[in-house]
Amino acid sequence: MHAEARVIIDEAPAVSRQRMLMSVVVLDDAGGRGSVGRSDGRRFWQRGKAFASLNLRQTTEVLGDLAKTPPDRYFGIMSMYPGKVYLVGGGVPLVVDDRLVGAVGIAGLPQGVDERAARAGMAAWDKYRASRRQTPTRRYC
Repeated sequence: MHAEARVIIDEAPAVSRQRMLMSVVVLDDAGGRGSVGRSDGRRFWQRGKAFASLNLRQTTEVLGDLAKTPPDRYFGIMSMYPGKVYLVGGGVPLVVDDRLVGAVGIAGLPQGVDERAARAGMAAWDKYRASRRQTPTRRYC
């Protein structure tokens, strides 16, 4: 997965002019091993976004909205994973053939841009996998 993670890490900054401020992490399906790129001290935020997206199988943009509707669910999630999740946009699960294979977490960009950067990296990952004759069926959350 390391070569595939590098594709995401290398392509994600292309959507932002502020790429020097961003941090990117790609976690595997267990959430333990990660490939980190462009870390500028926001390592917790990027990892917290990817970890939340992986374990809760949803984008952190959607998960962050829980605070606006049923806040008990939002605070419940925060209590379940103390110090490990960050429920702000920028975390996106990686799914291949309806199987969760990892997650991307990006931090340091303006609201909404983190997730766009993650999706740009994921699009490059799709092309990379297709070029290797692995045609994934992608489902974006």
